[in-house]
Amino acid sequence: MEITISFHEMLRPLLATSFRHQNTIIHTLGRRTSIKDAIESFDIPHTEIGSILVNRNAVDFSYLLCPGDRIQVSPLAIPVDPCGESLLRPTPLPHLRFLVDVNVAKLRTYLRMIGMDTLYEADLTDSELARLAAQKQCIVLSRDRGLLRRKIIEHGHLIRSQNPTEQLAEVLSYYGLQNKINPFSRCIHCNNLLQPVAKQEIMNDLEPLTKKYYEDFSHCSTCKKIYWPGSHREGMEQTLKQALQMHMEWMGAYSSRKE
Repeated sequence: MEITISFHEMLRPLLATSFRHQNTIIHTLGRRTSIKDAIESFDIPHTEIGSILVNRNAVDFSYLLCPGDRIQVSPLAIPVDPCGESLLRPTPLPHLRFLVDVNVAKLRTYLRMIGMDTLYEADLTDSELARLAAQKQCIVLSRDRGLLRRKIIEHGHLIRSQNPTEQLAEVLSYYGLQNKINPFSRCIHCNNLLQPVAKQEIMNDLEPLTKKYYEDFSHCSTCKKIYWPGSHREGMEQTLKQALQMHMEWMGAYSSRKE
């Protein structure tokens, strides 16, 4: 069975090198299969897809291909809104929540740093992570294409960069988070929201210089970590500043490509 498939230019970098510069690809299938499986045979996870046209008609991932079908595959529109309903994702998320895997482990720290609800379980298998994402209604962030191809995962993003600060900028841009940032409001260790705490209540847990120079503190009621605006925060503030600058540059380049 022969089909003709074309990928939007913003998806082509994810294809094998031999396909990246082809406007249309003539593809032979050994059996009738779903459009989801056909697209993912080119190594593009379904989580990257925003719309699919077959013979100019919009279809969902369950569509079974027929001989001669002409397919157009487009990416999600940026900024992506996972809390909105669409043909490919009819069940929107109730709120933004991320699940980060071990391939982008540092990203969880940075997302929690800016106040994003971010789950992380280092010891789970891909199958267990996929089930957790479905159960907790998370957006999966990973560089593992195999994980993102799992059918149970509806919302996710294949992280392109290997640099954690660039990864943060990528997620900021992809999901339009720049106006949702609430820095240092969440525990970077266990993800819970922080609560203000009076200095006298934690005095015995503070180092001498911390007692002397700082007055404002917050703590995590779960893991008991204590936070204050010290030098460690300055480093994180610099990371956020760099990520926001990268975000502006990335969005500028994205806007130019759309025009």
